[in-house]
Amino acid sequence: MTRWQVAVATTAVLAASQVNAHAFGARYDLPLPLSLYLAAAGMAVAASFLGALLFLRTGLSRPMHLDIPIPAKAGRALSTVLGIVGLLVLAVLLGAAFFGPQEAMRNFATVWVWVIWWVGFVLFSALVVCLWPQIDPFRRLAAFSTWAVGRPWQSSSANLPWAAGLMAPAGLLAIAWIELVSDWSEDPHTVGLLVMTYLVVALLGGLAFGQQWFRVADPLSRIFAVLGRVAPLSVASGTAVRVRPPGEGLLSRSAPVGGEVALVTGLIGIVLFDGLSETPVWAGVLDFVSNSPFLRAPLLWLRGQGADLIQVIRTIGLLATIAAFYSAYWLLIVLMRALAGGTLTIGQLARAFVGTLLPIAVAYHLSHYVSYLLIAGQLIFPAASDPFGLGWDLFGTRNWSIDISVIGTRHIWWVAFTALIAGHALSVLVAHRRALQLFKDARRAALTQVPMTIGMVGLTVLSLWILSQPITE
Repeated sequence: MTRWQVAVATTAVLAASQVNAHAFGARYDLPLPLSLYLAAAGMAVAASFLGALLFLRTGLSRPMHLDIPIPAKAGRALSTVLGIVGLLVLAVLLGAAFFGPQEAMRNFATVWVWVIWWVGFVLFSALVVCLWPQIDPFRRLAAFSTWAVGRPWQSSSANLPWAAGLMAPAGLLAIAWIELVSDWSEDPHTVGLLVMTYLVVALLGGLAFGQQWFRVADPLSRIFAVLGRVAPLSVASGTAVRVRPPGEGLLSRSAPVGGEVALVTGLIGIVLFDGLSETPVWAGVLDFVSNSPFLRAPLLWLRGQGADLIQVIRTIGLLATIAAFYSAYWLLIVLMRALAGGTLTIGQLARAFVGTLLPIAVAYHLSHYVSYLLIAGQLIFPAASDPFGLGWDLFGTRNWSIDISVIGTRHIWWVAFTALIAGHALSVLVAHRRALQLFKDARRAALTQVPMTIGMVGLTVLSLWILSQPITE
């Protein structure tokens, strides 16, 4: 949605010098030099490691939570209501995509998918409670289809190959490419076709493998499952609401699923690229590529084949950023293994600690998209009142005007500064507790966290620097 994201943000900037879609559209003069903020953020994250070192012991590594029972009928009723809501939204979304207004900023499908759901609902799932299993219309329709043909829904995962787990990070990468690189996200009709394609795949997967498809291979189920482990609330089988400290769900032991490391590192790498692509550094990359005699011949050849060169470069940038973060994580794990020793392999350590990065992913998602959600998210009001472009005004919001004063550049900066420090500090604490779980020895656990903490301090400074840069689009 890059074009109409920028259109919304540019209107806001020109009207009131407020914010851009993702970071800063107008300059905010910090009371202190940026370097001091970066240093303070890095020291705060390092201090969280020292606090964990001093106060955490092996006995505190066990997960802490309180389960509040709910009546079985109430749990089923809530699940049914949420399921109906999910199916209704899917029906309206598809109807609006194919028959509604075909302008991205006015269409219910594009606004809902890329703003309300992919930004707002993702944040809600990670910061409050994940309700995607109850809402998920794809899972509901797949379950109904298996029942209709007499196939078992509670089927074994034995027939699912290990590589099926890689569909989740592959699906995440596809979503990111559609949103950040292609023009497809701006076309409601194409968005409708993509949703229909996803539905067909979900139905076939459910028919073949039952609910195990959604536990192992379905990208959206996997994405929301890992993000929901950060939330302070969770719904346990519809019989209880679990209350826990943020990030506590990351310490729960669960069966490993293929592709977990790629999925979690991809969540962070994608947002890093989105931020980097709006900085002067990216503008410099584009200038270098366009003026390079070495690259001119292959670029001209690609253009002659009908390729969009900007999309090609952004695709390479997206893949390179994700690959760089993925490689950096494995390097930290190798260092951790060298310091800790023991019987755990590098792969086991990587899978054990990758979940501790999720608070960082959530914090960066919040910092990067808060202005976009609060400003572009208002487009849902007129779109919901008249989703099919028939002149309806169902909620009295058809003529809703965007209020650009809901958040300013100064507020964005402090949200980003606070969220990034909190997210990285929480990751440090959870990682240390995970180490205590695995090694049962305070000294070895502390040694394993030295490279992780250094990496998290560096990532804190980098991500805060990215968010402070002026927009170049």
